[in-house]
Amino acid sequence: MGARWIAVVGFVVVAAATVPFCFVDATSNSWLLALWLLIRGVGLGAVTMPVMTASYVGLDRSQIAHSSVLTRTAQQIGGSFGTAVLAVILEHAVVGSSGPMAGFHVAFWWATGFSLVATALCLWLPGRKQVHAAAAAAAAARTSAAPPQAPALTGR
Repeated sequence: MGARWIAVVGFVVVAAATVPFCFVDATSNSWLLALWLLIRGVGLGAVTMPVMTASYVGLDRSQIAHSSVLTRTAQQIGGSFGTAVLAVILEHAVVGSSGPMAGFHVAFWWATGFSLVATALCLWLPGRKQVHAAAAAAAAARTSAAPPQAPALTGR
């Protein structure tokens, strides 16, 4: 299928499963929220592997280790940065609204919006045809870059 559509569907699931948290109040069912959190986790799990795999498309074997380090670093920094941004949004929303509950609603709407932006960005991930074309090009490059063979010695 390629990474594109799996990641798009995964982020749509994440966005849809975040929406119920935008309406939480003191009477919300904890088990139902736990179910939505589980569904959200499934969506995030569906996003992680295709995006990681897409980062290796077209790379030579020697470049995969470097790509792995870069994608892992980007995940760590992105996760920390995203958490910090949502914490700032939450703090400003709590101060500027009628209480913590309203602030959390605003923060979760922002999280839903970020998920939808990520959905749109996933449309740039390689699709199935692009993955196959990149793999064929990498294989062709490896065969054409084979070292020349030394001439056979005749023993004279």
